Parts: sequence; C-alpha cells; structure tokens
Amino acid sequence: MEKDKVFYTAGIFAKKAGITLKTIHHYHKEGLLCPSSYNEAGYRLYSDEDFQILQNILTLKFIGFSLEEIKELIKSDHLKNDVRESLNLQMEIIDEKINHLVLVKKAINEAELMMDTESTLDWTKFTNIIKIINTEKIWLNQYMNSANLSARISLHDLFSTNKYGWHKWFYDQLGLCEGMKVLELGCGNASLWLRNIDRIPKNCKITLTDISEGMLKDARQNLGDYSKKFNFNQADAQNIPYEDNSFDVVIADHIFYHISNKQKALSEIKRVLKPKGYLYLSTIGKNHLIELRELLKEFKSNIVIAQSDFSEDFGLENGASQISNYFDGIELLMYDDSLIVSEIEPIINYLYSTTGNSKEVLVGENLKNFKKFIESKMKAKGSIFISKETGLFKAFLKK
Repeated sequence: MEKDKVFYTAGIFAKKAGITLKTIHHYHKEGLLCPSSYNEAGYRLYSDEDFQILQNILTLKFIGFSLEEIKELIKSDHLKNDVRESLNLQMEIIDEKINHLVLVKKAINEAELMMDTESTLDWTKFTNIIKIINTEKIWLNQYMNSANLSARISLHDLFSTNKYGWHKWFYDQLGLCEGMKVLELGCGNASLWLRNIDRIPKNCKITLTDISEGMLKDARQNLGDYSKKFNFNQADAQNIPYEDNSFDVVIADHIFYHISNKQKALSEIKRVLKPKGYLYLSTIGKNHLIELRELLKEFKSNIVIAQSDFSEDFGLENGASQISNYFDGIELLMYDDSLIVSEIEPIINYLYSTTGNSKEVLVGENLKNFKKFIESKMKAKGSIFISKETGLFKAFLKK
C-alpha cells in the first residue's frame, strides 16, 4: 500500500460519495470501479482519485450511456489520465444533450400547436418526435473512439468488389489544386487523407475537424508523421468556428445523417465557403446493405441496424432537395460497388459497430445461433452477396 495516501473502505467511500454500498459493489463487479488497494483483512480500499472515476461513471450514466459504453469510454484515451480533459468532454456531451432536448421540446410544441389549430391530425409530427428522440444514441456514439469506424471500414476493405476503393474514388472527385483551402467535417480516423497522402497538391491547407476529440486523436495517430501537414480542430458542423469565405472546398463524408439540424449545418457550410466553392457530401441509398438487413430479419426480427433510418434522414433519394435550399448546380455521383463476404467475424464486428441493438441481442446462445445461421448461408452459396448503394453530392456555390 502506498505511503501517505489516504484510503477508504468501500462503506466509507460510498458514504462520502453519497451513494449506496451496493452501487459500489455493482460497479466493481462490472469492472468500472475497481479498488485501488486491499487491506490485510482483504477488504477493498478506495482512494481520493477513485472519486473522479466514480464521478465520470455517474455523469456518463446520467447523460445516457450504458454501463458497457461507459466501460469502453473509461478504458479509452478520452478519460484515462487527464482530469481536465475528462471534465471538458463531459461538458461537451452535456451541451449536446441540452441541444437535443431543445429539439425534442420544439417538436413536441409543434405537435401540440397542430392539435390546437388544425382540424386534421398530421401524424408525421409524431414520427418526427420519434426520429429526433432516437438521434440521441447516434450522437452519444460519436464520442467513442474510432474503433467502431474502423470495424465498418474493415468489412468494406476486405470484401468490396470494387478494389479501387471508396476513399481513392472520393478523392478523385475533389479536383484539388495547389494552394486550395479544404475543410473536412467529421474526419473520423482520417482514412480519406492517409489513403491519398501522396496525391495531395503542394501548399494545400487542409483542416480536419470532428465533434469528438477522441476521433481527432485517432486521426492524428493514424496519419503519424503526415499529421504535420494538417490542421486539427474539434468542431460541430452546426457551428463551424471559422470566418466567412474561408475555404475552397468543404467535405462531409458519410456524416450528414448524424447531424440533428441539417439546415443549420448547410447554412454554416455555405457561410464558410468562398464564392464558387464546392461542397462534397456523401451518403447512402435506401437499398444500401439491404441483403444484410434481410438476413437479420430472417434470423431474428428484433435486430436493428440504423442504415435504413440514415437514408431516410439524408440519403441519395432526398439529399439533393435538402441541399438545394443553400446550393446550386447539385450533381449526384454514384460509386459502383458491392460486398461478397466469405467470413463470419467481420460481419459480427460490423454489426457490433453500428448504432443499432446488435450488441444487446447478439450475445450468448443468440450469438452462437447467429454464427451457425450465417455459416449455413455461406456454405449454401460459398459467400454472401450484399448490395452497396453509395454516392456523393457535388454542390456548387454561387454568391
């Protein structure tokens, strides 16, 4: 036991924190709050530093994270060592929750006003409330590190029929020239830039932003020494922290369906783009991964992945109409690809990485049965074919 360090038994620690001893025992059992030491009699002992860990747990639980998600966050670099960074992250997520609650309240107010002023009920008002409420899990998930994103990318890297690759194709569409100023919103782990690092023109000033500081850390780490070529900034697409007319190009690669106020984000993008600047905004269609969704329904109908909801919020079918409120000359460019999957584990990892309920449903016997189910499908045809419906909108800004 460390000298000059104050330790408390579990009972005293719980009393000082104002929670029950049962809660302390439960968090220990879940691997969230392990004792700092044990005394000679074998009793668990906690230190002053453990109050900060407990505060992390209780705050994240209050915000809406599950205990399993909290465990992953606490193990990650986000909350591991830096107390100030931990508090800053918690404040950032709370601000997001406040913004989310404001949107929910606004949607409920609109529904209530409709009932007072209209003779016929518009049921879309109620589905709008449901959609806004369900966005909470999506933005909570943004604060995890890039492990989920990497799992999704891995499935496509391993089994895509288009071997040229999405990131190279996407980069081809940008037409970057020397001296351009480029902003990427929601850069994730910076795969777009790492996979095209030798193609970037000289003196191109590229700024990578993400709402998650953890993602930015992973982006820097992923780029390694190349990270010196980029600027990094934590930023929300709904409140871009740059002056008007700052960028020649703005990129948003598969992130727009995560944004709650898309019109606000588009307004912000228009503001920071220079005259004659371009927006490149990618998304998916309603049939993206449709065979995978059908397999899940066939196996167990209550397994949900969010791709279909994403395309409803901002997809290939309805994205242009949303963009047209702020941009001209909108062009849809399609990427031709599909998946032929011959291994089970990448499918499992992919499902676990999505914002659906796969982690809760595919456990224990269910997971074993699902693996057997996928194995039987693969044995019958040698592999599983999965459609991909992906593309990007290229929008021109006239001022």
